[in-house]
Amino acid sequence: MSTIWNKVWGEDWQDGRLPDEVKGKGKGKDGKDGKGKDKGKGPHANHYYIDGKIYDFSEWRYIHPGGSRFFDVAYQRDISAAVHAYHRDPDKLKPLLAKYETTIDEDNPRDILAKHMNAPVFILPPDFDAQRDVPTYDWDKGFMKALRKKLNTPEMLQKIRRADAAFEVVTYCIMAFHLFVCFPALYLSIFPWWLWVALQVATRTALAGIGHYHCHRAKDDKADWAEGLFDIQYVGASCVLADGHVMLHHLYTETPADVKRTVFNYMITLPRLWRIPIFTAQKFGEFFTGHLLRFGAHWDPMKPLLERLRKGNRLMRLYMNSELFWAALCGKLHWWLLQFAVTMWSSMFQIVSSHDFEVVREEQEYRDLDWGVFQVQHALDTYVTGIPHVDIFLTAGLGCHRAHHVLPYQKSGFANIASEPALRETCKEFGVEWAPARNLLLDRFLPLMFHYWTAPAQIPAAPKPILIGGAGLGGFVREHLQPELLVKALGDVCRGFTGASI
Repeated sequence: MSTIWNKVWGEDWQDGRLPDEVKGKGKGKDGKDGKGKDKGKGPHANHYYIDGKIYDFSEWRYIHPGGSRFFDVAYQRDISAAVHAYHRDPDKLKPLLAKYETTIDEDNPRDILAKHMNAPVFILPPDFDAQRDVPTYDWDKGFMKALRKKLNTPEMLQKIRRADAAFEVVTYCIMAFHLFVCFPALYLSIFPWWLWVALQVATRTALAGIGHYHCHRAKDDKADWAEGLFDIQYVGASCVLADGHVMLHHLYTETPADVKRTVFNYMITLPRLWRIPIFTAQKFGEFFTGHLLRFGAHWDPMKPLLERLRKGNRLMRLYMNSELFWAALCGKLHWWLLQFAVTMWSSMFQIVSSHDFEVVREEQEYRDLDWGVFQVQHALDTYVTGIPHVDIFLTAGLGCHRAHHVLPYQKSGFANIASEPALRETCKEFGVEWAPARNLLLDRFLPLMFHYWTAPAQIPAAPKPILIGGAGLGGFVREHLQPELLVKALGDVCRGFTGASI
């Protein structure tokens, strides 16, 4: 069985090891060799590609108002979209960029792009090559300029600031209610088991949505104080969201470079009858000890990226475990385990509910795209109640998802709601269809559950996936009769508890 995976991803697929050209071995505490040079990263360790030019941010990354974390593993990537989409007025950055522009020996600036974008190989499509597969955007096509003209007025900016402030107030209220549900309400049996589980799922979903927005904020330990809340739904890891979500998913949405497209790849490699129990057990292991051990590792190759997170995220993981132990002390461990399973699976499907990742699209070149138009067309708004300010929490922040993708720098879901009328108006001006929002349960959850729980065990590959057991009933039987696959799955569960699979 391992030979099948090796043909698709190569021998490094199993443990997520990076290819040789992006490994960073022998680094000191700050990721450097003690002489101010990044070891193991090659001559372009501080080079970033923006709009056809190369910039050396070895100095700027540490004085960047948004923090250095967004630069930590983004070297040798095309971060043009980060400059244009993550700043309210990117034209003001031109003098700064001119200061840090540099020259290189390569004939083509794109030659510096790391083939695998300094990301684990197994989360990228087979045969991925960043120089070829990373999308490019044409920022002069007018959509974003027209939208920013509407949003950057004094009245609109004040409205967005008020929306952000209101979002913070609601954040504190939800946090307080979640603590009440987890501890005194459980001890006193204030709610019946089914309502307690439902409240757990709802508050964890809301808090994860809040954490999601904080992951987009400046990494200064102030604006992003609640980013660790993303972890509370047992699936995500805010320690990697600044790169995997903010820098890879949002910049390269719905293209081969979008790592979020592969978020379910591991699950569908499991035989169908083992899929739910094995995956649930692995996620429990990651929650219970895996992340804590990972944060405590002294020889972590990602240490420069995780250094700050060891403070806040470890505390969040300890708190999450305290909820489990409290439930056990109250004699209601079975209640906690039920809410864990429901919350975990609900969160898994919410991750992909905001995009049509399950749709197989024709191959195309993603060149000179209009950022605003492309984001509107490739993000989905979802709803539960139809009340935007409520749904933004019930959908983990995805109720106003198109505005979030077009304007990823905004600090809150309420700010996106406030900005949506201007976005709709701009779409109308440019003839862009505004599709209706989709019902989260009926239109997204149920179809996704059926697809991912019943799809044949397979290895994603181009042009079509490799079915592990083959097609039909015979394939269903054969995929369950491969002992090496079961051994691997059980090994993955063990690695979840030890932190090795994270």
